[in-house]
Amino acid sequence: MTARRSQSFLLAAAALIFAALLCSCQSAKRSRSKNLRLLFAGDIMAHTQNFAMKDYSLIWDDVRDMVQDADYSFANLEAPVDKSKPFESYPTFNMQPSYPAAALDAGFNLISLANNHSNDQGSQGIKATVLWAAGIENGGKTATPAQNAKQSQAQKAARPVHFSGLTENNDYSVRQFYWKESKIVFIAVTELLNTWANYTEINYVPPTKKGRAAFVKKIAALKEELEPDLFIVSVHTSEEEYVLTVLPEVQDFYHKLLAAGADVLVSNHPHVIRPIEFVGEKASKKIRKVIVYANGNTISGQRRLLNYDEPDQIWNYTGDGRLFELELAIDEKGFFALNYKSTFITAFTPQGERSPVIKRLDENFIKTLAENGQKKDSKYYQARLDALKKIKDIWTWQ
Repeated sequence: MTARRSQSFLLAAAALIFAALLCSCQSAKRSRSKNLRLLFAGDIMAHTQNFAMKDYSLIWDDVRDMVQDADYSFANLEAPVDKSKPFESYPTFNMQPSYPAAALDAGFNLISLANNHSNDQGSQGIKATVLWAAGIENGGKTATPAQNAKQSQAQKAARPVHFSGLTENNDYSVRQFYWKESKIVFIAVTELLNTWANYTEINYVPPTKKGRAAFVKKIAALKEELEPDLFIVSVHTSEEEYVLTVLPEVQDFYHKLLAAGADVLVSNHPHVIRPIEFVGEKASKKIRKVIVYANGNTISGQRRLLNYDEPDQIWNYTGDGRLFELELAIDEKGFFALNYKSTFITAFTPQGERSPVIKRLDENFIKTLAENGQKKDSKYYQARLDALKKIKDIWTWQ
């Protein structure tokens, strides 16, 4: 082989190697893009100081990128949405559509409507909420032209929004949709109601042994009938609020739901953060099931004042929440957890304002407060971060 031919051969080989490496990198990138990314928030509430602000989009600015980066971002909407009635705070909530619209604009697209405040405005409030949600799910087709004109661009965009929690034809409302070729099923229920009125219009599960057993059977039947690749279940639990621990009977109930077919179970109502439980296979060391026992309040006005003297007092937890990101990959058995991340958030009221916005509760936020001369606040939020870090995950291997 001549020197020129040898050089040409080496150049061709190098080109082939480079092309192979490039394809490999692109393949790896495509492989990562195939993974399903979920985000789970907690309760979206609207107390007086929340709906008093002029621009609700400001609430979400600090976490908008996280919410939008997920394929599906879950939250529990803790109020009826009735545009014919004014905003109303505790004890009987109501939201004007502009408030939840800001959350949808931020990227939330998997919404539970089942909770103890679902019937705060009676049957009219439930029907108004169903109409509002249906208009969004159907791209505004069920709404009037005037209502359609007021819909946000995000609601009309390609990112669909799925609601569950209010009944249809006296049966549970269940949502089915596809991520690529994989079928996802989503159902939201509540075990708790503030009043028995109109309970037949809500996805209600009696918090009794009989009621819970019947719901376990319902999940098993849906699993068999719908054959989802991923089954997401939201339970608004009938438990004491403002308690950080998980009751053994609730954990047992949730494990039965997993065994019946649920893959990811997210619980809400405590208004404080509780542990996350990862359920995995001993042999493969892969996480197949996840239980989020509570992500606390994503936004609310429950923590009106900061308790500087006792930052670990339980009421302080109502101002904090967690955004839980879960990346799922697929193998021959189905989905499994490839990566996960928990980000603590807090409801922070900027100086001179009366309404809180969401901030990531991390060292950078705390440092910024100190640098701005808010040393008392900085110390308080450091104590809050330290308290939240004490809530440890649960690992169960089967």
